[in-house]
Amino acid sequence: MSVREGYKQTEIGVIPEDWEVAEQGEVATFYNGRAYKLTEWEEHGTPVIRLQNLTGSGENYYYSNLNLPDHQYCHNGDLLYMWSATFGPVWWKGDKAIFHYHIWKIDTQTDRLDKNFLFYLLDQITMRMKKQSHGSTMIHVTKGGMEKLKIQLPPLQEQQKIAEILSTVDQKIDSIDSKIEETKTLKRGLMQRLLSEGIGHSEFKETEIGRIPVGWEVVKVGSISNLTAGGTPSTSEDSYWNPKEIPWLSSGEVNKKKVFYTDNMISQIGLDNSSAKLLPKHSILIALAGQGKTRGTVAISEMELCTNQSVAAILPSKKVAPYFLYHNLDSRYDELRNMSTGSGGRGGLNLAILKSVLIALPPLEEQNKIAEILSTTDEKLETLRAKKEAFETLKKGLRQKLLTGEVRV
Repeated sequence: MSVREGYKQTEIGVIPEDWEVAEQGEVATFYNGRAYKLTEWEEHGTPVIRLQNLTGSGENYYYSNLNLPDHQYCHNGDLLYMWSATFGPVWWKGDKAIFHYHIWKIDTQTDRLDKNFLFYLLDQITMRMKKQSHGSTMIHVTKGGMEKLKIQLPPLQEQQKIAEILSTVDQKIDSIDSKIEETKTLKRGLMQRLLSEGIGHSEFKETEIGRIPVGWEVVKVGSISNLTAGGTPSTSEDSYWNPKEIPWLSSGEVNKKKVFYTDNMISQIGLDNSSAKLLPKHSILIALAGQGKTRGTVAISEMELCTNQSVAAILPSKKVAPYFLYHNLDSRYDELRNMSTGSGGRGGLNLAILKSVLIALPPLEEQNKIAEILSTTDEKLETLRAKKEAFETLKKGLRQKLLTGEVRV
């Protein structure tokens, strides 16, 4: 196959003629972290970075007072690579620290390899490894293998320009993330205030669920709505699933919050021959069970659909605004999970539990006003998430084209 002008075929693929190919170990140094015995941990001293400290799954640090060689410490701005269980490059953004055994620190020959460029190159390499492993966490990465891995080396100035472009997109994504968190905080505050204090009230009364405005009442969800659960057509009957006519929702899809589509469809025959039921638009959906954080999640349907048996549907009466009830139950995720029967991952909700949930119910007109305010924050969140997704798609395309030299800068 011919190579276009200005490019050359190499052992790692087609790259521009003025780019080099080198083993990572020729232009970068990978430093092993240190394994620790329990007796070496201290309550104070130099923090020891573990994988959970880099991924955000854990904020607590162990400490050490050992005197180690300089290369086993890292400082703010150092490039680290997680190589066990969790994979990928990350910048250390903290004070002087020690890095644990499952982390490498990487230094580069600054006259040949820009560290910012290497960060994006390692990110791409990691994505490729994960894809080749078909999603398995059992990716085999060794220090020797990473050092021998051949990489493309544009001229240093071009490396810096590529890194600058990708960094600019990352900064935009980080900015959007900050706005998302700010909006989430705003929504939590609004829900806490509006769902208990309402709008413009000055007189309140004490009830079994706390202080609420005079004129509101305390009711059980079962007294203002009908509740039902879904079902699953037999998977051995193809005619129950084809033709694909009716949206069918699983518990894992309740995290969509506003349901405009489903990943699965069943046929009318499948609906008629199962315990699934066709639910009207604006049904409130609650995951009764599911893996991880699924149980207790709440959504509202924006179309007719049916669900499996792990999803409850609440059909509001004319006494309650659907979006008011949705926001009310959505704000009580932790409470709903704590009401589950059973324990651990096998715990679950049921219709009897949901019917017994108490809510503070304003007059219908105020319900609609509260729902409108909270829905506005939801719309802002949806807009921000769509922007973030667009920039992530842009970054993915740019990274591929810039790091291969398909597009020059």
